Amino acid sequence: MSNKSNNSSLPLKNSSGASRTIKRYKLELIMLVVLIGIMLLLQIVTGNALKSRNLMNVFQAATPIIIMAMGQLLIIITAGIDLSVGSIFSLSGMVAALTMNKYGIFVGVICALLTGIACGLFNGFFVAKVNMAPFIVTLAMNGIAASLTFIIADGNSQSILQTSFRNFDRGSFLFGIPNFIIYIIIIVVLMQFMLSKTVLGRFIYSTGSNENAARLVGIGTSNIKMFAYTFTGFLCGLAALLNASYLMTVECTAGTGLESEVIAATIIGGASLSGGVGSAVGAFIGALISVVIRNGFNLLGINSFWQGTVTGIVIIIAVLFGQISAQKRK
Repeated sequence: MSNKSNNSSLPLKNSSGASRTIKRYKLELIMLVVLIGIMLLLQIVTGNALKSRNLMNVFQAATPIIIMAMGQLLIIITAGIDLSVGSIFSLSGMVAALTMNKYGIFVGVICALLTGIACGLFNGFFVAKVNMAPFIVTLAMNGIAASLTFIIADGNSQSILQTSFRNFDRGSFLFGIPNFIIYIIIIVVLMQFMLSKTVLGRFIYSTGSNENAARLVGIGTSNIKMFAYTFTGFLCGLAALLNASYLMTVECTAGTGLESEVIAATIIGGASLSGGVGSAVGAFIGALISVVIRNGFNLLGINSFWQGTVTGIVIIIAVLFGQISAQKRK
């Protein structure tokens, strides 16, 4: 009798756990349905949206946005914002090209990552230690990084002469899966695990939800913010390397406008600019929605100038739904 009773309770527990998961990721699931709906609609209209070649193009185009969105997510969860990710992307890529051509691939990769980290440290120091507004600090870094990119390249694009570097993005070291997809999977999974299963993740959410309360219970909120901005800089450097490997050339304006796409991805994915809310899975889906919309415009032959309008409408809808969900939770 006892065993029968215990076994009969398991489905209830599993059901309860599943319902909690669905409730927790409600917005992400809705955005996933929206993403699938958009892709199915495009497939019906164009007949090309779900072809393997087009899907690879979508993921390739989304790679830098997804990677940088993971960092932007951390910052937004802590109630901050980073307007400099596009310029850091450009500067890191240009540093990679210039140093790689002179000193080899390894030196170029390290220099690009260190450039991103240095820019992130700059942002984190003035936001977390000097208590300057994130908007002001990152806007200043946006201008600094963009200017430095033109200075070190003398305003010219740079081709990467190390031909083997193309394998960094386009190659495959696991089961024939393109490297850029493997990088995306690893980063998104690790980010989701960190945010949902670790003490650091809880500290990040606490800092954004109520910084004063978090500080009172002993959380080093300034260090959490430093980590968020520095790690974002690192991810910008990584994204720049993948983009440089794919194109094998770097433009001074490579990251122009990327900051808005990255922020849009996190907001569409359920993050709140007021802090304390967001997930890596949501940011991943948000980035894909943004890129799929752009891809849809190309497939349909619609003027790309309309893309910003459609993306803006999607952002407003996502924010409104997030506010409604937050009010219901309260």
